[in-house]
Amino acid sequence: MGFAQLRFFNFRNLKDRELALGAREVFLVGRNGQGKTNLLEAVHLLCIGSSFRENRDAALVRDPTLAMGLSGRCTTAAGETGFSLQIAPGGGRELRLNDRTVLHRRELFSEVLCVCFVQQDMEFVTGTPEDKRRFFDQTLILSDPSFLDTLRDYRLVLKSRNLCLKERRDDLLDVYDAQLAVIGLALQTRRAELVREFDAVFGPLFRQITGSATGVSIRYRPSWEGLPTRDDVLAHLAARRERDRLLGATTSGPHRDTCLYVQNGKDFCHVASTGQLRLCALVLRVAQACFLTEQTKKLPVLLLDDVLLELDPDRKRAFLSRFPPYEQAFFTFLPDEAWQAYRTADTMVLSVEGGDFLA
Repeated sequence: MGFAQLRFFNFRNLKDRELALGAREVFLVGRNGQGKTNLLEAVHLLCIGSSFRENRDAALVRDPTLAMGLSGRCTTAAGETGFSLQIAPGGGRELRLNDRTVLHRRELFSEVLCVCFVQQDMEFVTGTPEDKRRFFDQTLILSDPSFLDTLRDYRLVLKSRNLCLKERRDDLLDVYDAQLAVIGLALQTRRAELVREFDAVFGPLFRQITGSATGVSIRYRPSWEGLPTRDDVLAHLAARRERDRLLGATTSGPHRDTCLYVQNGKDFCHVASTGQLRLCALVLRVAQACFLTEQTKKLPVLLLDDVLLELDPDRKRAFLSRFPPYEQAFFTFLPDEAWQAYRTADTMVLSVEGGDFLA
């Protein structure tokens, strides 16, 4: 069933109120700037513990002199779960899951699977190597929250090694090289396995949704390609040490990995139209939802923010025909979109205006 109730206090432009939902699909219809995306962001914050568009908690709070509060009640096959988030005036946050404080947001990931479709997802296809890594790291974290610890450990060692390079602390570089090699190879192995398994889901979906006889495959391009062992990596780091010293940064490793989208041996980003790239980004999210459902045995709560807006009618039909199974889905629409064509018997339509919601 998904979220049956949400409550907002001092959150962005949303009115302080409790909102009853109780539908498998929720359509949020309104002009830009009225609060549609803010509701999706609230659900994402409760399920994931972070925003999909903002890194600063201060930006979430309407009046900085008051606390901000969000809460929600979600029902799935596993039972009912209560979520809440409070941000104190001046900073400091507390996440709660039912009646206990969440010490690390990875504790949330085993409760409700949440997948978010936003227009910025195109960066996962056309953006920087960091953007592309972020999508696959996110998928790994949601399928196995322990990966977050591996990623955090790698970043801590990388930060320490970079500091040693800048301060010319050669006495510690060997120690950090050894740690970087072990953790980095573990990270690289997990990413390579994930991309291989994910591509097996993504490839068929891409052909089905786009109707293209020529598929697109995802290829993982590790920075330490061809360096399978710890000794190989240590020799590589030693050979690059002088260059790293000059630049004051570690110039190779999993923080430099990337992924390529390949069609007929060519970089898909260089040959595809903007419409094809946008559809590719949507297929990525569909594949992510399907992959995570298979891995976790949970149906997701889907958040879709204006993702149908720029698709032509044929692409909309193709996308919706292969839509992933879900526990609940939230869609945002502008008033003049043909949203009535997509509603079902279990759709709740809310008109959004000035931060308030009217059925």
